[in-house]
Amino acid sequence: MERAISRLPGASILLMAASLLAFQPGGLFRFVWVKLVVVILAVFAGLLSPVGARLPLAVKAVTAACVLWIAVAMLLSGTPLASISGRWPRYEGLLTLAVYVAVFATGAKVLGGSAGTPRRTLLSLSLAVAGIALFVIAALEGAGLRPLGGAEDVRPGATLGNATDQGLAGVVIAGVLAAQGGPGNTWQGWLCRAGLLAGAGVAVLSGSRGALAALLVVALFAAFTWMAGRSWSPLKIAAGAAAAAAGIAVVVFLVPAARDRLLSAGTVDGRWLLWDRTLGLIADHAVSGVGPSGFVDAFPAYVNGEWARTVGDSFPADSPHSWPLQALAAGGFPLLVLVLALIAVSVIAVIRRLRETPVAPDRRYLTVVLVTVAAYALALLTHFTSIGTTGLVAFLCGGLVGSDVGNPAGAGNRFIPGYAAWKMRAVPRLAGVVLVLAALAVAVPAALAEWPMGAGVRAAAAGNNAGAQQAFVQAQQFRPWDSDTALLAAQAFAGPATAGDQEAARYAVDWGRLATERTPASQEAGTALALGYLYSGDVPAAKDLLDALVADAPYSTALYVHRGVAQFGLGHPAEAIADLEHAASLDPSLETPWRILANIHQRLGHAQEALAASQRADSLVGN
Repeated sequence: MERAISRLPGASILLMAASLLAFQPGGLFRFVWVKLVVVILAVFAGLLSPVGARLPLAVKAVTAACVLWIAVAMLLSGTPLASISGRWPRYEGLLTLAVYVAVFATGAKVLGGSAGTPRRTLLSLSLAVAGIALFVIAALEGAGLRPLGGAEDVRPGATLGNATDQGLAGVVIAGVLAAQGGPGNTWQGWLCRAGLLAGAGVAVLSGSRGALAALLVVALFAAFTWMAGRSWSPLKIAAGAAAAAAGIAVVVFLVPAARDRLLSAGTVDGRWLLWDRTLGLIADHAVSGVGPSGFVDAFPAYVNGEWARTVGDSFPADSPHSWPLQALAAGGFPLLVLVLALIAVSVIAVIRRLRETPVAPDRRYLTVVLVTVAAYALALLTHFTSIGTTGLVAFLCGGLVGSDVGNPAGAGNRFIPGYAAWKMRAVPRLAGVVLVLAALAVAVPAALAEWPMGAGVRAAAAGNNAGAQQAFVQAQQFRPWDSDTALLAAQAFAGPATAGDQEAARYAVDWGRLATERTPASQEAGTALALGYLYSGDVPAAKDLLDALVADAPYSTALYVHRGVAQFGLGHPAEAIADLEHAASLDPSLETPWRILANIHQRLGHAQEALAASQRADSLVGN
């Protein structure tokens, strides 16, 4: 038993590296819940590990304050239960946020202090293997293949499911391996070098600007520390840094996908607009925000005409794509202040460790990993947190700030009896075991639900309504707390409903009602329900619901399109034409309003107007 317990820190490290590769073939969202399960198992292994390092008291105090305020923000949000449970696809509710905190503490225990130093080799080797595997998959995807499946028109992200997450994982892998250095010309050394190159390659193949910027920061700093460690002159160091930057630039421009994305401004303008609109939301919710996971429902009310023209509403934003704005939106200014305070006390703790560390390789490791984490935070200025990357980074942060345990609770204290001292150590660990088991009791069924969710969506698209309904009911049994199971089912049935499938429309109504009961402010749920009403024959109910949705989100193009159809169904052709023309003016690149207008004019006997609308629609095909 003692020997098995001694191996648990290594198991925790291996599981954290394995979380980068974990995915769920056949699931609807294949890269979230299975990773969360693996990370929770890593926390479990760390919890049962022998007493090691710990978080400094100041870090613990500020972390606890952050957790407390997030809980307050959840309770003050418009939909507390949805905020607590989290929303698809990232599900960053109470469970996931608690796992981030637990991984932070686990990293301190496993990688922090003097006991963590020999474990860095295992960390490097496991990340090297993960990096090489990621590079192989990313290279195949860069060649146009889909080894993991997925739609051909969706930008791939290897086993991270998102291209920027893929790139950031590569940056973190490269940073840790550059910090540790290879153990000579052994097989471990060559594996680490291969993993370092693979990690950098993964970042380049992602084509993510944020990941490329982070990679440049890490590469330049790692090169600087390597050259400074060999007493190079300032001139030689400057030349070496320039050569490293030039090398990265050449590699990026040799990869077509990375080059094209780097030179494209397509998403940059939309990102600036997203941040501008988010500031309006934050101004109205400055104290407690809209709660974690509340952004997706609150944001549509803040979009404007420019958003409708340049971004549209095909893919609702569920995050501001910037960690400071994400903190402000989730918990207001108090949460941002607390997060900044946590960063400050953590950096102070790392600086203290650097001053107390006499060994040069250890100082190099701490500084390069610290810069890697800072580069990750820099990239998150244009991205969002997720279990795929944030878990591993929290683990590394814990290792940076973790300090040796001087005197475990009650040990060697003549004022505390031995039995009482044992309870002081055992009770928190027992409580932690109970919490981890509770987390697994939620996360494992939630991961299992992804298979029937995927089967349900595929069945609905194929017209197998009975099979889809059975699959969605099974998924709801696995995840009864998840409001978005009903939302996704309603959306899956709403698609066939618009093609005239009345049975699918009735199922869309059933699931849409359940989704709107749990998240009344969800524009997605309301739209799916309205489509169910519209194509099942209850046109007045669809019109009333669409009126309410338009009042809350007056710049949503799709709502005017759907309401135009409802208006015509109620015998109000003038109002229908007005709604569709307004939709076309909001998004001039959209074909759908003109196609429907052509049909309406044709049915009204307006041949000239029908021809003009049809020609306009034909000119926009492909947009």
